[in-house]
Amino acid sequence: MKITLDHNCIIHLGNVTDIGKAVQRIVGSVGNECFVVNIGASEMRAKGVRPDKYEKFEELLGKAGLSHLPRLNPMMIFDVTFWDRCVWADDSTVKFAADIEDVLFGESEKIDIASVGLGSPEGGKWLNRLCDVHGMWCHIQSGNDVFLTTDGNFSKETKLPRLLALGARRICHPKEL
Repeated sequence: MKITLDHNCIIHLGNVTDIGKAVQRIVGSVGNECFVVNIGASEMRAKGVRPDKYEKFEELLGKAGLSHLPRLNPMMIFDVTFWDRCVWADDSTVKFAADIEDVLFGESEKIDIASVGLGSPEGGKWLNRLCDVHGMWCHIQSGNDVFLTTDGNFSKETKLPRLLALGARRICHPKEL
C-alpha cells in the first residue's frame, strides 16, 4: 500500500507521541511504501526549516526515523517550498490545487499573507493551509492509496467525499490503519 504522510504525522514521530508510535508501526510494516512531502509546516519553521535550509528538514526527518523514505515534490511556492525540491506549475496543476483548497478551506476566512507576514500567527496558519493543500495535491498526483493524517479537517463529512471525488482514494488517521 502506498501511503502519503502529512506533516502532522512527521511532527508526531519527532515528538514521540502515541500517534507517532502508530505512524512508526505503519512506516515499518513490510506491505507499506510510505512517502514524505517536501514541504515544511509552521511548527517545522520553529526548528529552522526554511526554503533555503533543506538540510534542516532532512535533519528533522532523520530524528523522526524517516530519512530513508521517498519524497514527493510539491509545486513551487516562493518563500515556502524548498527551492530544488519542487516542481513547476502550469494552469492545470494550479487549478487542481485551487480545487483542493476550495474543498479544505473554501468556507474559511482568507488570509492575506502580504498583510500579516509569514512570521505572524496568521502567517503560520496560512503556511499550514498550504501544507495541507500541497500534501493532498502530491498524494493525488502520485496516485498513492492512503493519505495519513491526524488533521480532522480532511475527514469532515462535508469534505471527505469531495476529496475522494478529486482522487484522494482513502484518508485516515494513523490509529485507523
